[in-house]
Amino acid sequence: MTTDNSHQATDDPEKRFLDALQAPVPEELSGPEMLPTRLARAAAQALPVDGAGLSIHEGAGLRTPVGASDELTSLAERLQFTHGDGPCLRAHDTGQAIAFDLDAIARNWPELHASLIGATPFQAVLSLPLAPPLGPTVVLDLYAGEVARLTQVPREDVAAVVDVLTEELVRASDGEEGPRWWDSPDARSRNSVWQATGLTSVALGLDVVAALAVLRAHAFATGRVVDDVAADLVSGRMDPKALD
Repeated sequence: MTTDNSHQATDDPEKRFLDALQAPVPEELSGPEMLPTRLARAAAQALPVDGAGLSIHEGAGLRTPVGASDELTSLAERLQFTHGDGPCLRAHDTGQAIAFDLDAIARNWPELHASLIGATPFQAVLSLPLAPPLGPTVVLDLYAGEVARLTQVPREDVAAVVDVLTEELVRASDGEEGPRWWDSPDARSRNSVWQATGLTSVALGLDVVAALAVLRAHAFATGRVVDDVAADLVSGRMDPKALD
């Protein structure tokens, strides 16, 4: 007689998460600044979904990614940021979990919908703030390639993973001097956007909010993400006056 362990595994999402988090990782993921990436990967394995990402929100559309389970999830974050709105920003603004499939995204954010279906395999996303004290500043995005895959995940499992993930980040926030989880490579990459926003602000005589809107408009018009446009501006490959 065979034993079905699926029910047992489903009943303990926290254990699945911690087991995935404690599994050996490549050396490039072992540093404290890579903790959000490890947490995102563990969340994607524990629930399970097809992708997970963490980001920090600091008002006025200032969104900084800190970790993603994979490159496609990272791209989905950059697409949301480029369009300046989406489920993740809605979750931050409301302080509540927000679930959308592609039809709902098409109704709320048609341009983002076109980008997601053109560049990623994702069909649904659940965005939810972390537990206090990090939420709603820090938001977790969970992506699925099939709507049913996301809707079948018990919400109590999601809540359990969010709680233990939050505990891991809070514990790491009190560590010794050195690299911190909010100084992740993804966060440092997003810093180029803030630098480019400053350059554009000075070159075009705009405030920073309007300058960021110009960067987003250029990215949208050229089929790119803001992060790539910003990299060109910061490196000098593009003159910010060319955005006018």
